[in-house]
Amino acid sequence: MKTEKVSLIIGVSISVLFGIFGFKYFQYIDTPTIQRNFSPVMESFEVLDLRVNDFKYKLKDSVPSTAPVALIAIDDASVREIGRWPWSRETVAKLTQQLIDLGAKSVAFDVIFSEPEMGNLQADAQFAKVVENNPDKIILGTFSENQFNFKPYQDLCVAEAFLKTGGDQIVKLNAGFVMDEESLETDDLNWGPLFNVIFQNVQAQDEADVLASLEKKSVEELTPYQKNFLKAHQSQALFDYCKTWLTSSDTFLDPAFSSRVAPLYLDVASKSETLKDLSFDAFLNKIRNNYVAHPIPQYGEWTSNIADLQNPANYTASFIAQLDSDGYVRRYPLFFRSGNKLGSSFIPSLALQGYLLSGPYRAELKIATSKAGRKSIDEFNIIDTSTEPEKKLLSYPVDKSGQVLVNYYGRQMSIPYVSAKEFFNDKDTLKVQRSVLNTKSKQLQIELGEFSKKEFLKDRSLIIGATAIGLYDLRNTPIEANYPGPEIHATMLANLLEQKFLKPWDHESKYLPWLILALGCLLTVMWAYFGSLLSFAVLIIVMVSFSIFDFWLFNDSQVLIHSYLVYGNILSVFFSVQLYKYFTEEKKKRELKTTFSKYVSPAVVDELLKDVENLKLGGRKERMSVFFSDVRGFTTISEKLSPEELSRVLNLYLTPMTELVFKNKGTLDKYMGDAIMAFFGAPVKNPQHAAEACRCALDSIVKLKELQKEFADQGLPYIDIGIGINTGEMSVGNMGSNIVQNYTVMGDSVNLASRLEGINKEYGTRIVISEFTYGDVKKEFTAREIDRVRVKGKLEPVRIFELLCEGIPDQSFSYLTDFNQGYRLYHDKKFSEALGKFNSSLNLSQDDPVSKLYIQRCQDYLEEAPPSDWDGVFVMKTK
Repeated sequence: MKTEKVSLIIGVSISVLFGIFGFKYFQYIDTPTIQRNFSPVMESFEVLDLRVNDFKYKLKDSVPSTAPVALIAIDDASVREIGRWPWSRETVAKLTQQLIDLGAKSVAFDVIFSEPEMGNLQADAQFAKVVENNPDKIILGTFSENQFNFKPYQDLCVAEAFLKTGGDQIVKLNAGFVMDEESLETDDLNWGPLFNVIFQNVQAQDEADVLASLEKKSVEELTPYQKNFLKAHQSQALFDYCKTWLTSSDTFLDPAFSSRVAPLYLDVASKSETLKDLSFDAFLNKIRNNYVAHPIPQYGEWTSNIADLQNPANYTASFIAQLDSDGYVRRYPLFFRSGNKLGSSFIPSLALQGYLLSGPYRAELKIATSKAGRKSIDEFNIIDTSTEPEKKLLSYPVDKSGQVLVNYYGRQMSIPYVSAKEFFNDKDTLKVQRSVLNTKSKQLQIELGEFSKKEFLKDRSLIIGATAIGLYDLRNTPIEANYPGPEIHATMLANLLEQKFLKPWDHESKYLPWLILALGCLLTVMWAYFGSLLSFAVLIIVMVSFSIFDFWLFNDSQVLIHSYLVYGNILSVFFSVQLYKYFTEEKKKRELKTTFSKYVSPAVVDELLKDVENLKLGGRKERMSVFFSDVRGFTTISEKLSPEELSRVLNLYLTPMTELVFKNKGTLDKYMGDAIMAFFGAPVKNPQHAAEACRCALDSIVKLKELQKEFADQGLPYIDIGIGINTGEMSVGNMGSNIVQNYTVMGDSVNLASRLEGINKEYGTRIVISEFTYGDVKKEFTAREIDRVRVKGKLEPVRIFELLCEGIPDQSFSYLTDFNQGYRLYHDKKFSEALGKFNSSLNLSQDDPVSKLYIQRCQDYLEEAPPSDWDGVFVMKTK
């Protein structure tokens, strides 16, 4: 067959596949998130699609926002001047009252006050008074970490659980937010009495379980901390029950309970003319079959502010950041829900609630049901209630899940920033950091201006949030990494006020796949018959022309299309037609060497390339050793350093520590801030992986002492580290998506190593290894067993050891004999004899933290003996 014909077949086939895939892809991304059937392929393509579109954000013209919005920033300067966050509620009350007195339209909090202020109840009362006096201007914040995929009909249960756990105070009846949704007959029934009975039983059982786990007989015996734990546990128990409601796991449908519960269900049904004659089973089946998935994502328990603040507040809004599948913030949910009760289950976002308070506005959300029975958001309108008759102010281009595209104005500080410290002085003016357009570069640049407080704040919608680096409310965005989370809310609020919408092409899913197919076939014909140079010229012309058109749509018309499919088809057809062999074995090796040179030493890379079997990078099971190290108290250190100093400290620490990993034939997995994760035994197999990991740990402690002296000489903070090592089977290979991958390890053995690193803080040690690692290295290294622990997330206890040295210990470890004897006596419940040995060990070691720990434990058990079934296992409550 001629080359031209093969090229035509290849090119047309690829274009057809892209066209078919385009229809499937748009069907996937147009489906509300909660209704999607997860597809790794589609998810991977969506990530790549999003990343391609990110270039448009970076290249677009920056336009300063003129919206009456400002961010009151809890920034580094404010933390230095006022004190570390959280501030006293007296301070927050003073700040809030001043903002309102200066004429702010609304004050929204991108923070939460979920615990009473310790030792100063008057401060809470003072802040509560401000909220009570200004309920029409203050918006409290709330969030939920529990997004569940409940069955559609379980919305009925979730709604009642939400109200039972304080949701009635989070979402008060708000005339500014209206849902236009067809309700079912079961929605209008009074479910409260039924669920009150069920929930009482659930919480009573949960209370009994918690008391048993704490070895208490009544709630009165609990400490304040334990009472808070019980309350939170009981709240979560309701939502956990809702996940089982009317399923085979529903304990209240068990014959032992159903005879008592059935009358309650039938009493609910009796209030409906069409349902009252149904049998118990028929009524339950009616409920199960009546519902389809709601398009707005469902959340479980919400964290509310303390009752003193929550009760007088009229408005509470969510500050949850909705992340795309790659962890970036591009879309913004305007509302959230817990259940399906109109008016009492839906929570507006911070930006939407701030916008509604900027004028006499009402939000109207219309939900439609398709012929296929799927629900989706059909329309979202803002109604101006100041006119007679009321008129529609705008229609916002939400997707079918109620999310909108964030129209970023530029890099951070595109919205005016005012440092919170500006309100703690007697000046009538304040300094404002804001972006102005540089007419030459067409980019925003930060300027510091001084304004009258009253003039600047009059009728301005404000958001109070944390931007200080040490408070970690930073997000990745298409514009910039480490973008302050509060500014995302402020940006969306400005978008609403200015009506600057970034919207998708309405008919994209219908027409774009056909355009992809037609363009691909046309280019295939040309590239099948053109020479290489001419084909490449056509490629450049087509790519540049479409890129200009694509960017014009985005920049000038504020229309975002999924252009990745077009680019992908063009490039796939071109390279497929021009090349029959895209990769050679040598190119694979060069790419492999480039990839692994970031993780291992050059010597290991050369060894890796010697054997073709080493080129198989797919995930595989291997017995290996994994290593975690972490700087102690790094959060406190980072709060004291500028970003430049922090970066320098990290570089001075991470560089030599990484060199030690490579020196000991380890593979660097990743940096997690100040933490290092490495593994030994891959990509090249090494039977001595456990010994290499232990040697690396000991070398790290030696290097740490050198760094501590260097840091002291340079006036840098004192640092200390903890290291955890575990050996076992784990999955190793290229993990991730088809687009973004990382050579890494996964599995329970990896998780255990991470827990062991954290355990150092409990015992005052620096290196903790598992019994599995110790079994491999006990002939070469000296270690002492320091406990048997059950780490968080695991049921079986693990023996843990402190790694001390390589080879035979010298005289400095003379205390080990007494310690080991005391340890055996401790586990034999001979606490008095063990106490003597541990005291002797401490006298020899002078400052052994593990001996001190066991001295305290022995004293505790001598005062109050452990239970008869005590097995000596210590349960770790934290990670």
